[in-house]
Amino acid sequence: MPERPVREILSRDTLVAGSPETTVREAAKRMAEHVCGSIVVLEGDSLVGIFTERDLLTRVIAADRDPDRTRIAEVMTRSPDTIDADAPVKEAVRRMDEFCYKHLPVTEGGRVIGVVAVEDIPIGELVGMCDELEERHKLAERMW
Repeated sequence: MPERPVREILSRDTLVAGSPETTVREAAKRMAEHVCGSIVVLEGDSLVGIFTERDLLTRVIAADRDPDRTRIAEVMTRSPDTIDADAPVKEAVRRMDEFCYKHLPVTEGGRVIGVVAVEDIPIGELVGMCDELEERHKLAERMW
């Protein structure tokens, strides 16, 4: 049986995106409106960053930055990792686990088509990977 591709678990039809000039407040409102935890930052069709709930918390709120004056280009995660829409869901899980990502932009033909979030991962995929993930964590602990 072929592995399920990432494209099949994308939970929304609309890409939640902004430009580098979008203010933090505008980005947060867009994220709230779409009930999501991230916004991809595009220049034209090119992905230049991602702004997440974590960025909002650590780089804006905790840093006492003004959300009305701060542009997301100043506080986004630049050049984020991506995953191809046809890659197996298991590969998305591996990357998200290894690098502690909660949001991973999904591309097709070099264009961002969505973001896979931790909550999008089907529980069955996670259960099926329990042994592998546990082994990866044990190996990582040994390295530290």
